[in-house]
Amino acid sequence: MAEQISRIKRMEVPEETIQEKNLDEVVKSVSENKEAILKGIDLLETLNQSGTLDMVNAFVKHREDALEHVMRELNKPEYSTILENLTNLLLMLGDMNMEDLQAFAGRLNHGVKEAAASEVSEKTSYMDLIKALKDPEINRSVTMLLQFLRGMGKD
Repeated sequence: MAEQISRIKRMEVPEETIQEKNLDEVVKSVSENKEAILKGIDLLETLNQSGTLDMVNAFVKHREDALEHVMRELNKPEYSTILENLTNLLLMLGDMNMEDLQAFAGRLNHGVKEAAASEVSEKTSYMDLIKALKDPEINRSVTMLLQFLRGMGKD
């Protein structure tokens, strides 16, 4: 019959082998993520040069005091309407169709750019307005504005 096992001797891995294995893993990970690491270093350098890194570091170290000061400041009466309006603004943004709003904002930005680039030196007469309606782009814009006003006026 076999002899009973009464003592188990665990295999011990030398610490140098563990360190070497860990170092190999780190080197492999650094090699695979070289670009991200370099961008991270660049970001840290930029934050350091601007003084933001020191500010964030101090904020994290003293977060309880900093949050207490921020909350005390936000509880002042002059900020209450801002916070209420911010909440309402966020709720309103949730109700809006962003795709339609983006298309409208793009057209609005293009119109503002065109208006800023033009130099108006003479007055526009009633006849000039009527003649301008023959221009397809102006006619399309006026029609869009009328549709917008019609939709805004509906109950």
